[in-house]
Amino acid sequence: MRILILLLCCMTLSAIEMRMYVLAMLYRGPNAKTEVTEESKKLQAGHMANITRLAGEKKLILAGPMEGKGDLRGIFLFDTDDVKKAQEWCDQDPAIQAGTLRVELHKWYSAKGIGILEAPKP
Repeated sequence: MRILILLLCCMTLSAIEMRMYVLAMLYRGPNAKTEVTEESKKLQAGHMANITRLAGEKKLILAGPMEGKGDLRGIFLFDTDDVKKAQEWCDQDPAIQAGTLRVELHKWYSAKGIGILEAPKP
């Protein structure tokens, strides 16, 4: 099992190199439904497949849902500083295409090299 952790380099804060990323905030879209249907299951499967593909292509650093039933449903953190490119990647997501999710993109400034740590093997 993988544990998602934002990793900062093992340097003092004053020595950390910084860079821009694109943070995607995923909100409930105009076509979102509250009931689970076969269509919603297919959209969710496509959404998860898109996340897996983007991560495999090293475009997506992390992704995850938000707790609760509010309109903010999740986040993506993209390994780019190009908002247009990140929008193109988001536009390939079936849930965004169907309008069950909508996305807002923001440039985000953080430490260079953040990523995911694997959980230690028992």
